[in-house]
Amino acid sequence: MRARVIYICIVLCTLLAATGCNGRLGMHVMPYYEFRHVDADDWRNTDTLRFKPDTALLAADNELSISVRLGQHFNYRDLWLVCERRSNLMQHPRRDTLHLILANPRGRWTTAGVVLHETEQAVGQIHFDKKESPEFLVYHIMREQGIQGIFDIGLHLEPMH
Repeated sequence: MRARVIYICIVLCTLLAATGCNGRLGMHVMPYYEFRHVDADDWRNTDTLRFKPDTALLAADNELSISVRLGQHFNYRDLWLVCERRSNLMQHPRRDTLHLILANPRGRWTTAGVVLHETEQAVGQIHFDKKESPEFLVYHIMREQGIQGIFDIGLHLEPMH
């Protein structure tokens, strides 16, 4: 009887160690960071960027943020983006509007970089179900149909501990 209790304790400890904090058996979760290229000469408001992370490689709970890489010929002080989340488990998409301030009122960059500037803004916390197939869509909602100077848009999912 005592040997059976010890065996059960060993099995339970092994399972807990294998799942870690994320509850996904045998997986070590990593952050997801992927960039999509944008036409720097004309990013149209109809040009939607799509990201499809694999939830099998992600933690159940993540912090979502969006990154933007832009050049010197970006002619605006700020940038308005929409990050839309869709999923096979959601009836309606969820949209978050992001307002990124890229320069101060005098026109000086508030971003990191000298020639190529980069900034990142948190969107919020995301929980993934094991059976979920998420898709994130990112597009701009600036007044102009096309904007210049944006090179890449990135989606970052960081596991929460």
